[in-house]
Amino acid sequence: MSFSISSISCQWALAACLSGLALTAAAAQPQDVGPGQRYYEKICSKCHETGIGPVLKGRALSPETVVAFARIGVNAMPAFRVTDIDDATLSDLGVYISKTQPPAAAKK
Repeated sequence: MSFSISSISCQWALAACLSGLALTAAAAQPQDVGPGQRYYEKICSKCHETGIGPVLKGRALSPETVVAFARIGVNAMPAFRVTDIDDATLSDLGVYISKTQPPAAAKK
């Protein structure tokens, strides 16, 4: 099999272009993720998606309920102070939780 310089150059150019598109798509995705979802994935999921705490996703909890539970604490869940999560992020977290679907394993 023989390749000319121009066909190899075209392949490299195509690969570079496609990888640039992939990087653009990957870079665009985090913009769709709000601070509440990032906080959930970083902090809340460690308990609420591992069986330590109850499943929150898909329970149709109101944003206000999520905020109140997080600030007050419920059962074994600690209260999260403003120094742990600011009001704006907590509000966004409440909206995120209220709009989630049940995890795939929990669907019937």
